[in-house]
This record gives sequence, C-alpha cells and structure tokens, in this order.
Amino acid sequence: MPMTRSRSASARPRNRGASTSDVGHSVHPNYAHKHDPVVQPLLGAGPILKINANQRYATDGAGAAAWHAWCAQAGVQSQSFVSNNTVPCGSTIGPITATRLGIRTVDVGIPILSMHSARELAGVSDLFDLTRAAEAFFRR
Repeated sequence: MPMTRSRSASARPRNRGASTSDVGHSVHPNYAHKHDPVVQPLLGAGPILKINANQRYATDGAGAAAWHAWCAQAGVQSQSFVSNNTVPCGSTIGPITATRLGIRTVDVGIPILSMHSARELAGVSDLFDLTRAAEAFFRR
C-alpha cells in the first residue's frame, strides 16, 4: 500500500536533519579583495557555516540557528562563509540532500587556503572543533 503524504510525514523521525561537511575559502592574504568585505573566515578561528543567497548551499535560517546551538553545546566558536557575489562559488551535496530527502540540511566545513591547489592549507584546530560540533549534532 503506497504511503500517503500525511502518513509519510508522520513516519519521519522527529530529530531529522542532515549536515554536509566540506571546505570553504579562507581569506587569502594575496587575494583579500576577492572575498566578501564583511564575512572573512580565517584559519584557526573555527569551523564554517556555508551560506549562499542563490541556494548553492542548503543552509537556511533555522539550520543556521541549529548549527550555532550545536557549536555552543560543544564550546566551539563558529564563523560564516558567504561567497563574494563577483566570484561565484561551487556547490555541495547539501541542496540535493535537502531536496531529495525533504529534511533540513546544513552545509558546514573548515576554512582552507589555496583550494584546489597542490598545497591546500587548513588549521588543525578547525578540524578538531568541527568534530566536536558534529558530535553535538549526532547527540541531539
């Protein structure tokens, strides 16, 4: 017997949600002009929440609030990544996950320098902080 829309919604778990983890551009000292003038993620300053007005990332307002709550529970400082409008960003599996599964999805990650080069750099503390925030996400 096929599930009706109302049965389908009631069969979903209450604490549903997904988080995708990737990397985002940290402010590169040689290319600071290519970054948003206000939102400038730095290495070693905590994991990033990826936000994009064109929905290249799946994070919405409620997801952002949840992310900040998980970070607070874990004692982790978070920063935002917003792509400069003059430099289009890539995307993640977040929008596909949110659309196909119908659950709130948050795109997060760590800031890195020199993305897609042979010498990408990341802050080790950001990896540990992202792990602690992810643990808070899975404990909810």
